[in-house]
Amino acid sequence: MIPTITKKYQNVVISTGNIITTELGQRKSNEELYDGLKITLHTDSTAERVAVEKEIDELHGRVQRATQELTTRLTENGRNEISIGAKIFLNRHSTECVKQAVEELLHILSVTHVDNVVLAYHPNAVASATPVATTKPPCSEDSTVSRATNWSQRNGKEGVAELKELYQTLEQYALKQQITQLGIADLDAATLEELHNSAQVAPTIAQVNLSTCCVVPPELQEFCTAHYIQLNTHSDPELLLPVEQFDGLVPGYTIDWTLRYQVHVRCRGVLTAKGYIVRASRSSV
Repeated sequence: MIPTITKKYQNVVISTGNIITTELGQRKSNEELYDGLKITLHTDSTAERVAVEKEIDELHGRVQRATQELTTRLTENGRNEISIGAKIFLNRHSTECVKQAVEELLHILSVTHVDNVVLAYHPNAVASATPVATTKPPCSEDSTVSRATNWSQRNGKEGVAELKELYQTLEQYALKQQITQLGIADLDAATLEELHNSAQVAPTIAQVNLSTCCVVPPELQEFCTAHYIQLNTHSDPELLLPVEQFDGLVPGYTIDWTLRYQVHVRCRGVLTAKGYIVRASRSSV
């Protein structure tokens, strides 16, 4: 797809820039990511505007789009007047990936700290064969319970242990005041409680996926209320971009991690910037 990423790079980092300035709008996260990458990796030499917007860091294998526009959105208000939140999507156990994601976020946004980071860890994620349904199917009490406990059932004790290690990596940034609040996505109440009890910096944000269900599990709601955890809903898939889709954009590479950031103006709650950062590696074979 792009001549700028060749096999001389073992690893590449791709930043979509602020996708709000494009026609992507408020779409499903997997669609935003795919189309954002397509725009960033555009190769049409006649598209002068795209060429000007794109920046290639040959030394580090980094491709960034519209960095100046993003800088403008981040600096048109004072730092204390904006809130920067991020979500890390990770599908394999790697504390190094967590570090890379946070460091790239701080570097690309040129900030010393962000307000919150949520971790979504799904080591056994399977790509959906069909797009996420736009309407929720009717759900019974039994289906609600089974979906709510899905994470712990699928990932077991080993998965919980891995999650704790990944979360501990984020805690180090919180302790250095580079992240103000930590959050976690898609955990059942028992796993969230176990993580909460073992944490140095307790999570203050919990996300639950309601795209295939109707209600927040009562036990999760109760635990979050009792421990002053903000409970939010989302509809992000466990695997944002299947291997074959990404390979069509960047042949020979696979995604290590994906991060989405959002910048809001505090007093008005206006979303002023939103983008994705992806790190990918190529096979050494």
